[in-house]
Amino acid sequence: MERFWRELRWLWGTSWPLYAATVLGTNVISAIGSMLFVRYLIPMPEVLELGLGGQLGAIGVIYAVVAVVLGGVVTLYLFRPVLEWQRHPDGHDPNMVRHLVMRLPVAQTIIVVAVWGIGIAIVTVAAWRVDIQLASVVLATALLTAFVTAVLTYLQAERLVRPLAASVLARRFEDSTLQPPIKWQLYLTWFTTSAVPMVGVLLLTIAQRYDYFTGTVGELTSAIVALTTAGMVTGFVGTALVIMSVVDPIKELQAAINRVRRGEQNTLVDIYDGSEIGVLQAGFNEMMRGLRDRQRVRDIFGHYVGAEVAQKALEEVPELGGEERKVAVLFIDVVGSTSYAVDHTPEEVVAALNDFFDVVVDVVHRNKGVINKFQGDAALAVFGAPVSLHDAASHALQAARELQRDLAGLELKAGIGVAAGHVVAGHVGGADRFEYTVIGDAVNGAARLTDLAKDTPGMVLTNAATLRTANEVEQQRWTLMKSVELRGRGKMTQLARPVRSTLADRY
Repeated sequence: MERFWRELRWLWGTSWPLYAATVLGTNVISAIGSMLFVRYLIPMPEVLELGLGGQLGAIGVIYAVVAVVLGGVVTLYLFRPVLEWQRHPDGHDPNMVRHLVMRLPVAQTIIVVAVWGIGIAIVTVAAWRVDIQLASVVLATALLTAFVTAVLTYLQAERLVRPLAASVLARRFEDSTLQPPIKWQLYLTWFTTSAVPMVGVLLLTIAQRYDYFTGTVGELTSAIVALTTAGMVTGFVGTALVIMSVVDPIKELQAAINRVRRGEQNTLVDIYDGSEIGVLQAGFNEMMRGLRDRQRVRDIFGHYVGAEVAQKALEEVPELGGEERKVAVLFIDVVGSTSYAVDHTPEEVVAALNDFFDVVVDVVHRNKGVINKFQGDAALAVFGAPVSLHDAASHALQAARELQRDLAGLELKAGIGVAAGHVVAGHVGGADRFEYTVIGDAVNGAARLTDLAKDTPGMVLTNAATLRTANEVEQQRWTLMKSVELRGRGKMTQLARPVRSTLADRY
């Protein structure tokens, strides 16, 4: 008994009491309305024999008992796996629960139709015992009422089951065959709002023509007004439910799109529909997953080749070959890395290099440069490719000075060389494997200057030709030195190094 009350308290805390009250209320109101219509608005003397205190009242009680008991038992039997899944989600087959939940509105409608069928059979037989014409009127009224009730039941069940549907479809969406298409919902709504009232009026007119009713046609006014009023009420309710079933997910998609525009890439919408709307919801979520995967690829790709190169590769189709660009190249190489590796563990070497290059990457990116590649304990930075950069030499020279300052406190020391000039920038390699790089005299010059910088105070060098291409402000922060012949060159190259920092430079 204690377990029963515990289960009952749990059930009361779910949405099922509201679901049951809504479905039951709709059917009871429809049944009472149908009986009152026949009893008070149909001008047939035989109707009086089915008074509320006689057969009609007894039939109503029988119908209510059958509808509540039989409908409740069947519904509980069919929906029990769903209740058990809600109670213990891990103990049931998700595919079975998914299909059952998505078919709940249809299953509920079938149950309602079956219960109404029993009620219609009972009341028709009772009326037939009184008069065959009365039986036909009762049958027609009950059938039209049953149709409208079934449609409203489906629309109400479809809406009330949405939170549960969102739960079962959260991880996987099958297809659009789990519910009737939207067009059929619209067709049924049209029948409810227009066809059924008009059919009722038409049947009243035909019955009057064949002398089913006593009196004049004017005595049917009340019945026609009642049919029209009922049609407007049920039509409004049905249309409102259909509109909400279409508009609500569209509003949710619109809100989700606005969140995506604001940069919220983890945006998803709940899938609670098994029709075309569900396909649209699932498609949006799939699109967002694709965008996140694309962004993840871009981020990972950017870590290896640089954000600018990755962006350019995603926007364009990379092809082998290159183009001539005027760039500035910064080359940085660690001093004494071999001896450092001998005196330290591999883990310590890797940690020191990571700390070193973390500073290098930050400074280069801050000055609008691109880390083109890492070569062991060295790095090559390019200013002006693949994205064009105005005054590339000034940015590269400023980056060199900042590296001199920011690397001073680290354990590893490095020589830095900067050179500007024309290079060929593009994709080099084979058809199946290539990389973006720069080739030219500026690259070689920066590497040679780096070798000299390792034995130069300050350990940062550039050449006079590069310095002349920088702006005046940057030129004032460098001082010219002697001319030397760089390895592999047949001419003299005048060197330059940063001047010593002053208070003006620091603030």
